[in-house]
Amino acid sequence: MKIKKVLVVVSVSLICFPSLFFSVISTSMPVFAIENSVELSRESELMDPLTNTTETKAPIFSFEEHQEPSIANKQFQLVVRSSQDVSEFVLNLPKGVSIVEDKQSADSKFTNIEGNQWQVRTNSPQMTFSIPLVVEKAGAYEIAVGESKTMLNIQPEESPQTTEQEIISSEENETEKTGESTIEEEASGDREEPSSTTEDKGQTSANQTDSEKVVSYSLAAEGVAEVTNWTEFGQAFGTPSITTIEVTDDFEVPAKSTVPGFINGVGSNPSGNAQFVYLTPANSSRKLVVNGNGHHIDFGSVSLVPMPATHNDQSPWDITFNDTTIYSGNWWGFWSVQQGLTLAQQQISKIALKDMSFVGNQMLAPYYTHVDLYGKIDNHVVASYNSPFRTNFAVNTPNSINIESRSLTIKEDAVVNFSTLNSGNIVIGVGGVAGSLTLEKNATLNIESNGTLSSANAQAQTGSSIDISNGNLIMDEGSTINIDTNRSFAAISLRSANSSLEITDGAKLNINSKNYAYTVNGVNRNLVSMSSGSSIIVGSDGELKVNAEGQGSASANIFHVAGAANFTIFKDGLLDIKSDSTSTSQSLLSFASAGSTFQFSDAKRVNLERTGTIAGTSTANGLINIAGSTGLLDIDVQSVKQWARGNFEVIPDHSWTPIFNLNLRYTGVVPRIETVSSIAQETADSFKQYFTTQNVQRVLFEKIPDVEVTIDPLTEDPKEVNSHTI
Repeated sequence: MKIKKVLVVVSVSLICFPSLFFSVISTSMPVFAIENSVELSRESELMDPLTNTTETKAPIFSFEEHQEPSIANKQFQLVVRSSQDVSEFVLNLPKGVSIVEDKQSADSKFTNIEGNQWQVRTNSPQMTFSIPLVVEKAGAYEIAVGESKTMLNIQPEESPQTTEQEIISSEENETEKTGESTIEEEASGDREEPSSTTEDKGQTSANQTDSEKVVSYSLAAEGVAEVTNWTEFGQAFGTPSITTIEVTDDFEVPAKSTVPGFINGVGSNPSGNAQFVYLTPANSSRKLVVNGNGHHIDFGSVSLVPMPATHNDQSPWDITFNDTTIYSGNWWGFWSVQQGLTLAQQQISKIALKDMSFVGNQMLAPYYTHVDLYGKIDNHVVASYNSPFRTNFAVNTPNSINIESRSLTIKEDAVVNFSTLNSGNIVIGVGGVAGSLTLEKNATLNIESNGTLSSANAQAQTGSSIDISNGNLIMDEGSTINIDTNRSFAAISLRSANSSLEITDGAKLNINSKNYAYTVNGVNRNLVSMSSGSSIIVGSDGELKVNAEGQGSASANIFHVAGAANFTIFKDGLLDIKSDSTSTSQSLLSFASAGSTFQFSDAKRVNLERTGTIAGTSTANGLINIAGSTGLLDIDVQSVKQWARGNFEVIPDHSWTPIFNLNLRYTGVVPRIETVSSIAQETADSFKQYFTTQNVQRVLFEKIPDVEVTIDPLTEDPKEVNSHTI
């Protein structure tokens, strides 16, 4: 089970800067503590009811820091986060702290239960709640949700306001003097600072704006920052005026990862863990390009999380990471919007990766955010990795997938290579949000799926190589998907009703399965698993190939639709399904509803083949199985060959050419011919007598070559053939 730890920020007294000619004046400044030493299970995140096989856990609550100090008699927002979707909880407020009820949103309702207990309820389950509060007097106030607590330090009305960045910076300065927090003390000791006085190091003066904060990165041009280490990287990331970050050297995320005024860090970066550091500057989201210039960045166990306050409605996060090798042991990936931004903020954010290599754990897990992949992308999940900075660094939960996202587009001409140790690879449309996996023109996706477990990821419990939870798989012209799997799970699973697998003109989908051994049909078990109302389309010159070897007596069908479906192969399209299973119960194409249709005309090739000996003597087996009695196989303009059970030779037992207007109705595995035509009546009669897909080894439909007709120019010269012959 995956564990997520949340930052603990200690509230300390802050000391104002000494003024020239005056004595030092001490004041108490507010800081919000996140009391979260408890651990968050990733399996509690937004479980799909179809795949929730883990035990339900109680939600764990935490509190977010405010971007500015809270003042007596002035409204502020208390942000509460839950480890999983909830629609209500009880908030304990001390005397003197009140909810501003007339400011509640249409989606929220606050009800006073008794005393200081308030019930917070929303119309729909969510993970982030914003509660308007006001406090009568200055002082310290404890607020709680269950066992999670936070301390509010409220300023008097006349106290000057400071920014969150000033609070963090001053807190760290005080920590260095008093030794109350070794984490912050060590972090400031490790950072490279620009030339300045002691008071200036990592701090922002009381009158400084965000744009005036001291930074150590170099400005190569307007809006372009050159960075060589984690501190400079964090500063540039949190500065809204920076639109391009140029990485000019390899660097790692150090054990002490706080970047004052920019990133709330942690005090360690241990092997095998998953930790989070929080980007805090308000309204810092924007269109940002991070150019790695071929350099290496080692995040260790750390994932960088943008907090909700970083979101700017006018310019949501739209970030591109380019030309970098990323080392990461955190199974949320190195950049985790899911752990910070609200649902609405995630949905309008964007992530793009170009020419990136990811070593270690899962690449990304942005449940509600769209991702684009450009150029060459590699992500190979390993148990441990070596980088220029770390040796034999263990990843957290190595049975992770490669990516979970709302939707994913592999851009034109891109090449993406994914592999796992003990899991599927891709999950799309998580959290109930519709999304698709799209390969643009000439894009290539190579997938290697290994191991026997479903997955550690809550959203990937199907264990499928490609799991479209709520959407479609679309392959544009010339694109290719190669799936190599040695697992007893689906290579492709389309779980939502009315979903589609679209292999357009010239696209190719190749599935190679080894050692598949499952015996039950299910949403995640058949090599291609689809929900009711689904459709499969193979376009002109498109190809869909499945080769299943080492199946033994596996009885789960190769293609299985849990209801009605339409399977269409266009002119010059190709379908090739091979299985070496010996089970009499396995079909190559199975539809669980009588409303299903399998149709093709003038296809290049449709091959349905059992390559292993079918066990026993039962004849109750078939290459095609359609439930009910009205399922339709509709074929036109093909040559047909058929091999009897046990015939593995090249020469078929029967061959018919040409066959037109063929309609068969299915009752389970038993077909009955309704119509068939051929040029010669004896061909049609023979076909009616012998053709079947029941209890046979193989049937093959092939294209009849088009007849080419040419007309020579006519002439009136009687000596020329063209004068009397066309």
